[in-house]
Amino acid sequence: MQISKEKKLTVSQLTGLIKNQLEVNFDSVKVEGEISNFKPHYSGHRYFNLKDENSIIACVMWKSKLVKFNLEDGLKVTVNGGVTVYPPRGGYQLDVSSISTIGLGDLYLTFEQMKAKLEAKGYFAEERKREIPLLPKSIGIATSETGAVIQDMLETIRNRFPALKVYFRATQVQGEGSSNDIVNAIKDLQSTDAEVLIIGRGGGSIEDLWAFNTEIVADAIFNSNIPIISAVGHQTDFTIADFVADKRAPTPTAAAQLVTNITSEHLDSQLVEISNNMQMNLNKIIKNKIQNLNQLADRIREKKIIEAINYKNFDIDDLETKLTKVIETKFNYTKTKIDSLGRVLISLNPFSPLDKGFALLSYGGKYLNNSDSINDFSEIEIIRKLETAKVKVLNVKENKNEK
Repeated sequence: MQISKEKKLTVSQLTGLIKNQLEVNFDSVKVEGEISNFKPHYSGHRYFNLKDENSIIACVMWKSKLVKFNLEDGLKVTVNGGVTVYPPRGGYQLDVSSISTIGLGDLYLTFEQMKAKLEAKGYFAEERKREIPLLPKSIGIATSETGAVIQDMLETIRNRFPALKVYFRATQVQGEGSSNDIVNAIKDLQSTDAEVLIIGRGGGSIEDLWAFNTEIVADAIFNSNIPIISAVGHQTDFTIADFVADKRAPTPTAAAQLVTNITSEHLDSQLVEISNNMQMNLNKIIKNKIQNLNQLADRIREKKIIEAINYKNFDIDDLETKLTKVIETKFNYTKTKIDSLGRVLISLNPFSPLDKGFALLSYGGKYLNNSDSINDFSEIEIIRKLETAKVKVLNVKENKNEK
């Protein structure tokens, strides 16, 4: 549109002309650039700049326009939209209708952003994950009721441990509403007596597995009262559910093997081995008890012998004491008697009076007693203790006549 150079325009008129030209000629453009100064509004609208090395343009993306990943500064994107003018400010901006990443796929970027967010919240921490029961009595399975996955899992369980009780909750695992149904399936299985849950599906593209990459499914797994095994896709497939779950199985069949870690055959073998070990241990215990009883009996016999010997020793000591007393009594009696006899003998000893100064009279080696008259002898021997003397006896009668 050509404007006359002589014509005067108001600001609003000029702004209106510019707005018309821009919005008509740039109503649908595709622009590449780097996001900067991103400002999410509380209303849900998103405001940011798109820049390259030399230029910058303001952008707005209304709340009604959906995007699968989080917008952030530094992200290189391609935006689709149209140029619009905001008259009150006299500025133009790009009204973004859709946006996609450059280099990384949108779903992959969303996956990485969700993974980083949940990891920061502690959803992947190993210390919060629970052990899977070694031999559960019952389990819950949430997967599609169609296809080979559920059949393979049930067949694996029947072959390995047919006594295992299975609660199956048919679950939508792909398409619109699948994330909500997975969440509901986990909640429904909480009301059973299942000791562990398996959630999963067969392999597919990242789009096919996307229901297991959503935050609501991650929350349901994290808040489950029952340990959960994630069995999504093939061995090389990883989902957010795998990181949050208490255990990841590379395939659904592997999950069925995991909950039947001890098979019926293995259990029978273990029971036989346990029975044999119990019998061996019982035999050892009986043998040890018999040995202990024998040792105890030996100790009892030895103790009784020692007690008997001690009793005999007591008797011997008692007899010895009594015998000692008898001997002492006999000895004292005998000693007293001997002393008495000694005194008698001493008193009868003819030499005893010598100690008192008396003397013995002897004639011809014969002692004179009281009946012998000295006058009948002409000569006698006087014996004292320390000396002996011979004396002549004068006839008393003659002596008397002489007088």
